[in-house]
Amino acid sequence: MTHDTPASFTMQGFGAPTQHQLLEAKERYVRAMSLEITQQMLQKSLEAEVTAELGEHYADRSDGFSDWACRRCDSHNRGQFRRNGHYRRSLTVREGTVTLRMPLVRCRCKGYVEIPWQTVDPRARYWLDVDLDGIRRYLAGMSYRLVGDAASTAAQTNISHVQAWRTMQEAGAQGKQAAPGLGSCPRSVILDEAYISVDGEMRVFLIAVADDGRLLSVWGPTGRTLDNWQALLEWLTGCGIGPLQGLVGVTYDGDAAIAGAVQLVWPRVVLQECVWHILERVAGDVAVVYGPKAPEVERIVDEAARIFLRNPERPDAEGRARLRLTQFVQGHQGTAWAQTVSRAFEEGTEYLRTPGLQRTNGLAERTIKELRRRTKTMDGFKSDDGATHFAVVWRVWKNMRSEMNRELRRQVRHRKRNLKIRHDHPK
Repeated sequence: MTHDTPASFTMQGFGAPTQHQLLEAKERYVRAMSLEITQQMLQKSLEAEVTAELGEHYADRSDGFSDWACRRCDSHNRGQFRRNGHYRRSLTVREGTVTLRMPLVRCRCKGYVEIPWQTVDPRARYWLDVDLDGIRRYLAGMSYRLVGDAASTAAQTNISHVQAWRTMQEAGAQGKQAAPGLGSCPRSVILDEAYISVDGEMRVFLIAVADDGRLLSVWGPTGRTLDNWQALLEWLTGCGIGPLQGLVGVTYDGDAAIAGAVQLVWPRVVLQECVWHILERVAGDVAVVYGPKAPEVERIVDEAARIFLRNPERPDAEGRARLRLTQFVQGHQGTAWAQTVSRAFEEGTEYLRTPGLQRTNGLAERTIKELRRRTKTMDGFKSDDGATHFAVVWRVWKNMRSEMNRELRRQVRHRKRNLKIRHDHPK
């Protein structure tokens, strides 16, 4: 196996030989320094754990209960524990393999003490940075085999792709049991679904997105039934998101199951039907009569858009929308698209009466598009547990990336200065 990295990768005819030699020397130096620093940090952390439990070398021992236990007599009295040298243990980190001197502790009964180490996991071959790097690469779009190859190349050792799979499943299982950490209750929530394949069967993830872009839930895999949507909303209520906490509206795509679940769980919350989906239904009705490529489709959809797309900050926005509705119905009386617009008007213009309500489910659609980009390269999920664990980790990863991008944009705006020269009396 060759372990070419981007720094040492050579392409025939590209770059001078001296440049490639300098790159390889730079990579070796950086790798050696990184391994040395990592080994020193881990070794100091191990010794600090022993010192915190037993005290300094040759210090007087005081009796007291300890979480450490002797394997022979099962004693928890730290006054009976003594240091007893070290043993060697190899641990693979992201830059390579380090050798640690693991402290040994013995009891007065000559038995060894079981130590619950915090620095390294018991019997683990890889440290935390290898596991986290594998999760990042997998969520970014790599397969498990490519993740294993990339980790092997970086560490210059053989790391199986099963390690990345096992780490992903463990992270998903732990995240499922931990607190959801959804944050404060938003003013409105957007609900939608994304189709996936689980063991060859079409299933869905139920998506809930806050109006500030936070991904609240990737629920599933499940179906699009009323009971499943009701279970999701009840779970959100248990996590502190509901009318009592400040939720005022829900934006959805017109699915009757979503509307029924919201009326059952959040009866005081208003429903805003996605304007884009309403216009899509209008376009479908017109295409049935004139054909999908007829100019009448664009013209009639543009007339319907002037009804629903209003500026809520302008005075009498709802009155202007109703006037447009009357003109539209009179001009297209008896048509299917006129009935569609009339039925959807109240829910399609709820954002004009409820400040802060999203008029489209664009935030959810963008989230679903990112999810599809990741899952379309996969041959579906093999089990419900695998899909659930992926959804748990992907939600956390998506929110972290969104927060990081928002922080970067704030920093860029803070650094950017207006260099334009302004005169008191321009020409």
